[in-house]
Amino acid sequence: MNKKIFIIVPMIGVVREEVIAALEKAALMIKEIGMIPVTPFEVVSKSAGCDFTTKRNIPRLLECGSFIKLQGWENDKYASLQVVIAKTMNIPELNIFVGKFMGGGQ
Repeated sequence: MNKKIFIIVPMIGVVREEVIAALEKAALMIKEIGMIPVTPFEVVSKSAGCDFTTKRNIPRLLECGSFIKLQGWENDKYASLQVVIAKTMNIPELNIFVGKFMGGGQ
């Protein structure tokens, strides 16, 4: 069983610090259930541009057994692209809700 869960985050039109805080909270929750969180900022700087971050993370998404989306993903072309890729590649989505910017979205 692949225990890696990729966390898809909105990067456009949001307060980055709030998204990072929600991302860290989601990663902690994933660890608490015995799974392995895979976050976009593990391989790039938290201040890196959206194009660069997405290009670096698509291969990492494809290595995961499932994914979650932080709220607001649907308003972000980069997060939307990651969702399309995950669904096209039959990577299952998990729904987790813990507060602002968290949860399945749409």
